[in-house]
Amino acid sequence: MFPLLDQLFSSPLQFLQDMLYRIPAVLIALTMHEWAHGFVAYKLGDPTAKFMGRLTINPLKHLDPVGAFMLFFLGFGYAKPVPVNPNNFRKKYRDDFLVSIAGITMNLLLYLSFITAYFFLDLYIRNNIWYVVTSSFWSAVMPPLIRVITGIAIVNLSIALFNLIPIPPLDGFHVLNDLILKGNLFVRQQTAQMGIGLLLLLSFTGWLGRGLGAVVEAALDGTFWLLRAIFGV
Repeated sequence: MFPLLDQLFSSPLQFLQDMLYRIPAVLIALTMHEWAHGFVAYKLGDPTAKFMGRLTINPLKHLDPVGAFMLFFLGFGYAKPVPVNPNNFRKKYRDDFLVSIAGITMNLLLYLSFITAYFFLDLYIRNNIWYVVTSSFWSAVMPPLIRVITGIAIVNLSIALFNLIPIPPLDGFHVLNDLILKGNLFVRQQTAQMGIGLLLLLSFTGWLGRGLGAVVEAALDGTFWLLRAIFGV
């Protein structure tokens, strides 16, 4: 049901090795996601994140224990939400929408950057396979480099898609509220806790993992098809 957890029990050493590659991907994705929220909110007139020390790229300021656990062990998760006060916005629903999609947009930009880097790295390897195999330097550097690049790309894509789910406290719920529901912009703590409980339930039933995995795979296939079409390879 959960490949990462299964690996932990079946092959602990391999799991620990994979976690070493996964750590930078998770830290980059979560940190930049939350920084983007805070930065856009600040530009739109809300200095709350800045005053509370959250307008930073220090990952320790953004980690949420439950969300980080889910990312490391289930493959998807979230960070501690950046504090936002919609009362500081000039156009509340519009500005809340822009703040909400900022994190998702950042993750998608990081995904596209790193998956494109992998695309060209893979192209270089295929065109220079003999040199890569016979060069002691490149044969040692390429495998871990590829794992880091692909890990960062996939984690960012997963976080972007996960946050589009319209369940509080995820960004997708804010987007739904800003565009359609037009309700209170403040998500109550009880509502957020109920949403997290629902997400955990969907996670442990396996429905969330299977659905998200299918969308991630389709997005990867579509991205590679588009890159091949653009660059004619």
